[in-house]
Amino acid sequence: MHYDVIVCGGGPAGFGAAIGAVRTGKKVLLLDKNSGPGGVAVYCGCPVFSGIRDFNAATRGGIAGEFAQAMEKDAFIVNNITMNSSEFAIGLAMTGMLKNSGVDMLFYATLHAVDVQGSRIKEITVSACGKNYTFSADNFVDATGDAVLSRLSGVEILPYRVEETMTKTVLFRVSGVKEFDKPKLMELFPKLDFPFSYQDRFMGTIVGDGQEILLNLTAVSGDALDAFELTRMDIELREQIPVILQWMKEKLPGFENCRLSAVAPMIGVRSSCNIKGKEVITCDDLDNNTPVTEPVARGSRSYGEHYIHSFNSPWRKSNGGSRAIPYGALLPEKLENLCVGGRCISIETRAVTAVRLMPVCMATGQAAGVAAALGIPEYSKVKTELQRQKCNI
Repeated sequence: MHYDVIVCGGGPAGFGAAIGAVRTGKKVLLLDKNSGPGGVAVYCGCPVFSGIRDFNAATRGGIAGEFAQAMEKDAFIVNNITMNSSEFAIGLAMTGMLKNSGVDMLFYATLHAVDVQGSRIKEITVSACGKNYTFSADNFVDATGDAVLSRLSGVEILPYRVEETMTKTVLFRVSGVKEFDKPKLMELFPKLDFPFSYQDRFMGTIVGDGQEILLNLTAVSGDALDAFELTRMDIELREQIPVILQWMKEKLPGFENCRLSAVAPMIGVRSSCNIKGKEVITCDDLDNNTPVTEPVARGSRSYGEHYIHSFNSPWRKSNGGSRAIPYGALLPEKLENLCVGGRCISIETRAVTAVRLMPVCMATGQAAGVAAALGIPEYSKVKTELQRQKCNI
């Protein structure tokens, strides 16, 4: 079966890419290995959109803004900076937006083969329900987070060190917490003997119906591109949860009678690898706020969180404000018909936190989808369409 655009990966970036592409009038297929869209938000137990400050579509702009507006009845804003909801509500809202936009969807489909001829991807093969399915397209979007489509296509990956790719986490939730006071807990936490020394920052937030606390306290380091390493890390992280739970009951005010209510079905990977694009975002770019001539989205200028030995890495910089993300960071060097969106765009490993948050991934995904739908043209045509789709660039 042939499509104008195929988007691999149904997380926030793929969600943005598929809708951005289909709105240009193209025939679009969205593929994902999970049972629906949502990625980390739904399948890694993180229904938290840091950077969505209200439900006004114009505030974030683009599809991220529309998504925030669609979530108004099923979400709430925490501390004027984060939209929290439930996994079910997020998945349902994303599915509805994709269906209403006319995107074809195929889930339970794992990408495992790519046919590249010359400088173009001709077709891909996915495995689903014991069968292989082959699809061709004019252009493709890699929104897999781990650059799966790019790596299978021979795209060059930027050099990285595993210890710089941030900690991995299995998120869990508890109920029965009395008087949750996050500022107080953040102040108290470093003074206590947390059983895992590399975690020196309390990370928790209210989610779901407002009666549960999502906790981001497990942590481990390893290579997220190695299945054996993923397995080891997942086991280790889940073994940490009972220890942490007992510790919280004994040490944290308000958690004396807390109960484990949910554990994420999949490990949460903050970063793994990044493509080498026509332009590479560097830490120096973020520090110096280097001008961007071809902006397609906006990310943070801060970076270096979630280090493997502590929350703050040795290279941590708390730069204020945002910086535009360049079109070239979405474009692999040697393939003519592939765009990349989400956390695996072209940025050096130490700086990934500047572009990995889900609303930013939605925005780079939308830009990648638009570019793919237009045939990956010169920037001016992409800019015009992004502006038509009310993106804040």
